Amino acid sequence: MFKSEKGITYSVIMYSLMIVLSIDIVFDLNVAAFPVQNAFIKKPVLVLFLLLIGSIFFRTKYVLKPKSKTIVVVFGFYKKTININTINAMRFTKDFFASPALSSNKIEIEYSHSNLIRISPKEKQLTSEKDQSWYKHKANKKKVIGC
Repeated sequence: MFKSEKGITYSVIMYSLMIVLSIDIVFDLNVAAFPVQNAFIKKPVLVLFLLLIGSIFFRTKYVLKPKSKTIVVVFGFYKKTININTINAMRFTKDFFASPALSSNKIEIEYSHSNLIRISPKEKQLTSEKDQSWYKHKANKKKVIGC
């Protein structure tokens, strides 16, 4: 299991949102500028949003399963399983596009017919070595770029 690398930009945004939402839920100061003022609607919606943000920030991880030859990506309540045999290419990338990664330093994985997913494990080199060894027998068909 590899935890996600948490970039400073993503951390500041996530912690700020969690603090603002917590203040608004506890003290009802309307800091979050929620358009509905009815507390019976507002508080449950803010609590659900806080749980969603917290789950994304604290539950993002990547699990390598050698026996089943899969990578499991967990991003909050989202879970994606990728079969290693379907990986076409892996490359380092730096971008801020939406993806199950909490840093701009990402590994982009292209799998099964042009599907892409970007992850940001803390230990990128270790991840790359394990991934490469899993499908080494298909090395002539796979491209591992910059990993």
